[in-house]
Amino acid sequence: MRNSELKRGAVTDIKNILIVAKTQDVCDGIAQMLAEIECDITALTMGSVARAAELDKFDSVIISTPLSDEFGLDLAAEISRETRAGIVVLTKGEIADEVQRKIRFTGAFVIARPFTKAVLIQTLKNSSVAMQNVSRLEEEKEELSRQLSDMKLVTRAKEILMEYLKLTEEQAHRHIQKQAMDLRKTQRAVAEDILKTYQNRRES
Repeated sequence: MRNSELKRGAVTDIKNILIVAKTQDVCDGIAQMLAEIECDITALTMGSVARAAELDKFDSVIISTPLSDEFGLDLAAEISRETRAGIVVLTKGEIADEVQRKIRFTGAFVIARPFTKAVLIQTLKNSSVAMQNVSRLEEEKEELSRQLSDMKLVTRAKEILMEYLKLTEEQAHRHIQKQAMDLRKTQRAVAEDILKTYQNRRES
């Protein structure tokens, strides 16, 4: 088995591609089809070796089934769980629909053989864009979750101030805002300090 890293010349924002195929010749053939893309290409000929690679550094992964030590669908599933890389699986035309059904949960794109260079490049782009959209949605979800958590903490802190200092809700809110500005802290940090302070009072 040989590994290769090839420089290619320009088309998408994809910078690092991993090709996993049964032989080096197959890897080289796929790499040649990607010659117009400006990127680094790493070629591996075993699924077990691919698993040991730094998968996070790849924007896109092309798996040409079957591999020398496995078919390749388990590898696609593992890569989808562990990275945000776009995944393209190449397979025989007669089983393409079955392969797509088996790995539909991964978000991988399946290409049936034979295929053209144009189809491969366009599918690679589509898979990359799809994963970027998924990543953006996940980031937005995390941000919304963080904002909701902040709101809950601030609300609890306001309730504490209303209970112990007999403030109105508006006064409690202004108190937290002023503390945040004066101390150059976030409202969440101020709310956490308030909760700790009055929690200690309750326990003493």
